[in-house]
Amino acid sequence: MQEIQIIDSDLIGSLVTKAKNAERKRTNHNFHEPQEVYQRFLNVLSKNTYISPHRHLSDPKPETFVVLEGEIGFLIFQENGDLQEFHKLSSKGPKRGIDLQPGVWHSLVCLTDTAVCFEGKSGPYDPSVDKEFHPKFPLEGDPKVVETIQHFESLFV
Repeated sequence: MQEIQIIDSDLIGSLVTKAKNAERKRTNHNFHEPQEVYQRFLNVLSKNTYISPHRHLSDPKPETFVVLEGEIGFLIFQENGDLQEFHKLSSKGPKRGIDLQPGVWHSLVCLTDTAVCFEGKSGPYDPSVDKEFHPKFPLEGDPKVVETIQHFESLFV
């Protein structure tokens, strides 16, 4: 791993292109190794990507998101899946980021063509326990995903 990594326009531009061309319409750029206790990365989203509502409870992980470019809609859900609150986060403000304690049900939706977020959370990364998906919402690949994205976006119009 490089001792110093610069977050510049060239890096962001290459990641935006990669995200737009990715099947899932998003990509990550990790600054950490999987076993590190502090995970930090760029999370680059394109319009119509879907992130199923989830939480990090069984392996408790607080998370921080800061929007560097574009806008996202950040959704917080109650235990039963009902919407608790939602926030428009934008690189232009007034809300630019959010910090979550472990176990908070959440999702996000890309509100601009692309959005670039810096994300930090506890590690190490273990995909078998990283997140728990809420049973009320479709998972990636489900035909109801398009309808769910449209509903999430409608909250920010």
